[in-house]
Amino acid sequence: MAGIVVLGMHRSGTSAVTRILNLLGADVGPEDDLLTDYDNPSGHWESRALVACNDRILAAFGRSWDFPPWLRPGWEHSARAESLMPDMADTFAGVFGSDPWVWKDPRTCLTFPLWRRVLGPSVCVVLVLRAPGAVVSSVKRRDGIPTVYGTGLWHRYVRAAVGASGGLPLVCVDFADLVASPDRTIGRVVADLGNLGVDLRGDVAGAAASVQGQLVHDEEPTALVRRLTARTVQVLRTIPPSSEAFRPPVWSEPRWVRPALFAYRVPWAWRARHGHPLTPVRSTPAPEGR
Repeated sequence: MAGIVVLGMHRSGTSAVTRILNLLGADVGPEDDLLTDYDNPSGHWESRALVACNDRILAAFGRSWDFPPWLRPGWEHSARAESLMPDMADTFAGVFGSDPWVWKDPRTCLTFPLWRRVLGPSVCVVLVLRAPGAVVSSVKRRDGIPTVYGTGLWHRYVRAAVGASGGLPLVCVDFADLVASPDRTIGRVVADLGNLGVDLRGDVAGAAASVQGQLVHDEEPTALVRRLTARTVQVLRTIPPSSEAFRPPVWSEPRWVRPALFAYRVPWAWRARHGHPLTPVRSTPAPEGR
């Protein structure tokens, strides 16, 4: 197994999980390429070069991470998508040079079908899930994204990540479980990855110490978010902890999501002109979701 792709919506805990896998022995790429920013002072543990590459993919389809495209099934085989593959392959090869590697960028939830063509079958997915209310609240604090729009983003990212992982070995991590019981959860992940062919021999206790649970403050979801996400949350609970060849559950994106995301096109245009993301709503960093 060549490496691990960590998938999860922004603010879902993918940074914490990636750092854990790095401490257990997986390569995250050159240190001077790792992204740091105001919203996560402890580090995102993701490659600047690959974030920029994902941004180029989304831009080729006229969108961005916060205004995601609606991509038809099979889009990764289009001429436009195939024209991006040489750049993707070159960028990835410039970041990772040894196995096992671990790569995380929430944008990959959207672009993973095309990355699978570039990376081939020798990858394992670690899917990180977090309560949608906590994700939506954290994205709102960080980027000023309205609640309903943030809920639509959560739907689009999570459904894309789950669907794109079909057929691959997969380990599912609940962020709440990781924070509540780091040693037990990390031990389970290491064992599951080992059974799937990814051998990580780092110190579990040391990796667990990197989980700063005291910085995570999940809020109770509003009645609106609870109502808008209830069906999808039920579906996500059916995902097994690990699978040798993941069979994604089948469910439809709620009908309101696509028009709600499209209605954001005017503020998105403003954001595109002034950069991504916007200045955070509050001046102190929001640690949730690392």
